Amino acid sequence: MNLVLDDKALDACKKKIEGSIRSIVKESGSRGCILGLSGGVDSSLVLTLAESSGADIHALIMPEKGVTSEGDVRDALDLARSKNVPCSTIWINPILDSIDASFPWKGFESKEKKICFGNAKARVRMTLNYLAANMDRRIVLGTGNKTEILLGYSTKYGDGGVDIQPIGDLYKTQIRQLARHVGVPEKIVSKVPTAGLWPGQTDEGEIGASYEDIDRMLHLLVDEGFSMKETAKRLGAPIKTVEKISLMIDKNSHKREMPKVTRLF
Repeated sequence: MNLVLDDKALDACKKKIEGSIRSIVKESGSRGCILGLSGGVDSSLVLTLAESSGADIHALIMPEKGVTSEGDVRDALDLARSKNVPCSTIWINPILDSIDASFPWKGFESKEKKICFGNAKARVRMTLNYLAANMDRRIVLGTGNKTEILLGYSTKYGDGGVDIQPIGDLYKTQIRQLARHVGVPEKIVSKVPTAGLWPGQTDEGEIGASYEDIDRMLHLLVDEGFSMKETAKRLGAPIKTVEKISLMIDKNSHKREMPKVTRLF
């Protein structure tokens, strides 16, 4: 598989994704879709393809004061309006403040409160997505890409808690290609990717490598089946970086599977 897709391949991806959205809505007997819209390229691409699929969509914009930039909120609103997609803005700070005030932090030993609380933020957004979906008879569209899914770079039962991952078979670099192909505004496509879980957080800074390098490593390790040593050699990459990526794939495999059932019989 080539990481760079030509126009024919991009058109085929567009049609397949649109078809998958139409199919799950029909098969589930749903009214349409709910989508969490962040102002980033992934959710913007899913919104664009869901709209062109003909599905009935309602977008939720769920920013956090002090973390989410005004630009992201504005870009999300502008995109939804340009597609004539109804959207609701829900500031999640009151919910987070309630969790922070109610949870018995001192009773737990973890020193990673920032990360743990960041995961809670993702799960709050998932809860709101499903509340809206249940209220309005809709299915929840995910915005995860293949890079994030393979690395486990998502929150279990947070942004990973969805009914379908329409763009989940495209690497992050391919997401940008398809986004440009279908007309997602360039200012959204070229943004520095962030999960928006705390101020200054960026995906590439947290992972420790660029998405271009990560995607090339994943392509060789997963799609081509090369060893870590051969992958590092072919890419001229530090072996420690390749090992880190490979470890993330392995240790986060549980995020790509249904919960294990203890077999008794």
